[in-house]
Amino acid sequence: MDDDKGDEAVLTGAPSPQRLERLARALTIEMGGTAGMAMAPMTARQLRRTAIPRTLTVAREVGDTVRAARRRLADPVEALLEATGGSLLFSGKITDVERRTTTGFARGSVTMRGTGSYGSEMHVDFQNENLVARVDDHAVAMVPDLICIVASDDAEPITTEMLRYGQRVAVIGIPCHPRLSTSEALAVIGPRAFGYNLDFVPLQPSGVLPWTTFTE
Repeated sequence: MDDDKGDEAVLTGAPSPQRLERLARALTIEMGGTAGMAMAPMTARQLRRTAIPRTLTVAREVGDTVRAARRRLADPVEALLEATGGSLLFSGKITDVERRTTTGFARGSVTMRGTGSYGSEMHVDFQNENLVARVDDHAVAMVPDLICIVASDDAEPITTEMLRYGQRVAVIGIPCHPRLSTSEALAVIGPRAFGYNLDFVPLQPSGVLPWTTFTE
């Protein structure tokens, strides 16, 4: 690990990846909140077993689709839904953001008031990334499915550190890759892994998911 002041650290011998991450996050805080890191290499066999296929390809395709919709003055949010097979979970205005940094994570929640047919409130909890979305205290989406908050007018992604009062947003739910919904994966990235007393309920795709064209 390196910071911008020239400090360097090498972490070895950690008994588990979880312990290594906790040590690295604590050191990152001491380095001012940002650090560069080089992780241990993976073999091709490990990569094929664990990586989510087409991740970078899908990211590029989604960006191309949204930009094309903007150029022809089409609805970029609808284009995003079509490109991802996701669903529009909510549309409205941010009315409150609560954010804090603890143990190396940006934790908090955002509250939105619905517009149009979305007359209720949505609350989204996050820990660096969005974890659980609730409408009127009912969970409508949760990790490892993707909960994406984008600007209503141009579908520009709004990350958790960029959420602000008054932003008009759309909340998109995108079903995760099947590898992420296995029991082994849910043990470390499911809602219970983040302290929620919730069993994972997967989102249903609204169309063709972008990774279904890939043959493993």
